[in-house]
Amino acid sequence: MHDPPPGLPDFRRLVADRVRTERRRRNLTQEQLAHDAGLAPRTVVSLESGRHGCHLDVLYALARAMGVTVADLVSDDLP
Repeated sequence: MHDPPPGLPDFRRLVADRVRTERRRRNLTQEQLAHDAGLAPRTVVSLESGRHGCHLDVLYALARAMGVTVADLVSDDLP
């Protein structure tokens, strides 16, 4: 098995933290966010754990469900 590219685990953690922060800001459970985004709850749980990445379409669905942009969830230069 190949090692992930340098920085990938850090990026996954960044995205996981951003999704969790935005979800909590809206007082949503992982299940509610998954429902609103049309995803399985395990998808949100897996993403927020930072152990697994996700496809762009999943990020897009989550961003739309929370009223933010994909850039808000992935940019590493936001406060």
